[in-house]
Amino acid sequence: MPLRPLSDHRAVLALGSNLGESESTIERAVVDLREAGMRILRVSPLYRTAPVGGPAGQPDYVNAVIEVSTSLRPYELLKLCNAVEAAHHRERLVRWGPRTLDIDVIDYEGVVSDDPVLTLPHPRAHERSFVLTPWARMDPEAHLLVARSDESSGAVNYVPVSVAELSRDLNLTHEDAGEDAIRYMREMNLPGAL
Repeated sequence: MPLRPLSDHRAVLALGSNLGESESTIERAVVDLREAGMRILRVSPLYRTAPVGGPAGQPDYVNAVIEVSTSLRPYELLKLCNAVEAAHHRERLVRWGPRTLDIDVIDYEGVVSDDPVLTLPHPRAHERSFVLTPWARMDPEAHLLVARSDESSGAVNYVPVSVAELSRDLNLTHEDAGEDAIRYMREMNLPGAL
């Protein structure tokens, strides 16, 4: 039996794919993360969504959000996510272009960092229904730190905001996401993952 590290950290990861067998790629990526030592705490349903940004004419994405427990530090977690992407033949040819697999670190235990290599929390997560909707479905009580500017001082403060509220504010909850999102939504079957 593997020994558990003394200090585990919770992180939220967003997974997306719009090339190849996207559903099975995401399921396999979750297994790969588990086999690399992540403890998978929760897995959202899969959602099919239209591409946001990037070149026109891309296929729809399949997206999911997972919550993990890890002993890795944020940069080590990013490195592992990049390695799993590479194992699934991820190529970075065009910004926001089509991809076999994308794994983003959305939140790492409330850590705030403006490092350009790994900005935490993810700087656009609060604007992305393909992150918020699966996350709210997976964990209706989840909160995301969102940057808010103080008008009088100009200082930036991070305020915890309900993920479910952010999703509702975008008018894109799973009930409103449309027929395609509901049709493709399903729970991942990962024996022993939870």
